[in-house]
Amino acid sequence: MNALMLNKKMMAGAVAALKDHRAGALFFFVDAIEDRGFWRRSRDKKRFVLITQSEETLKTLEPLRKEVKAILKLPVVRLTRIGQVKLSLIMGVAEGIIKSSDKVVCVTGLPVHGILDSLMIIDLKKEAEVFTAMGISMDLFKKVKPEVLEAVLNIALELASEGREGRTVGTTFVIGDNDKVMKLSRPLIMNPFKGYPEDSRNILDEAVHETIKEFSLLDGAFIIREDGVVMAAGIHLDAALEEEGLMPGLGCRHMSAAGITDVTEAAAITISGSTGIVRIFRKGKILLELERPSVKPGMPVKRV
Repeated sequence: MNALMLNKKMMAGAVAALKDHRAGALFFFVDAIEDRGFWRRSRDKKRFVLITQSEETLKTLEPLRKEVKAILKLPVVRLTRIGQVKLSLIMGVAEGIIKSSDKVVCVTGLPVHGILDSLMIIDLKKEAEVFTAMGISMDLFKKVKPEVLEAVLNIALELASEGREGRTVGTTFVIGDNDKVMKLSRPLIMNPFKGYPEDSRNILDEAVHETIKEFSLLDGAFIIREDGVVMAAGIHLDAALEEEGLMPGLGCRHMSAAGITDVTEAAAITISGSTGIVRIFRKGKILLELERPSVKPGMPVKRV
């Protein structure tokens, strides 16, 4: 069976699952295939969410925006199939495309193979493989702007994939409830963000991202206000959960992220310096875990 026939059969199965399970959306990773026109004849494309990591593909999809439910752009990092799904679901919830109580059909594959080879039906209320028992509740987005969470996730995934100056990076971003967070923390260095206008240190401005990446090599956490303004870097988080309260093998960075979110209304995003796994913490628990994206070809990374 050639690739086009296989892709048509996979899409037919995905559409059937969309109807049978009364799902709210069909997440379709268009980067997985070359021939992207066959799906447009579907009568159910109003429930399609088209997902790409490519700026060029995004431009070609823009004219179709009125024909589909939504278009999502993922950060340009190498993700496994599960990584694609996890990140797309949280971005979908963050942008209001789907609800945390929805069922979602996902059809995907790896671009290197050129075929749709995976079909998943996910009930966001119950699916422990994607979210923990708490799930990603809309309560998180009452405390943190969705676009701020998405921007920090993008930076974290890029750092996990690329490292910085040839080294792997481990760091923490604490978002929201910054006044209380600062009271429960202490600086390790002079604050490199102090004294700058707020609009020049807002993480929603992509020009700030390179600055964040440079300071990611410093010890300590970034403190980010719920609207995206970076308040400080190089901060030691004094609140920490007991080690037995977390998953085995997680170290001080994760304990402090869990601890600070347990005693404040903040969320935290961590990058593991040893594994590159990106985790989101809320109310002292891990809400979402994204495995380390592959390093881009030709990019040497050494461990420190």
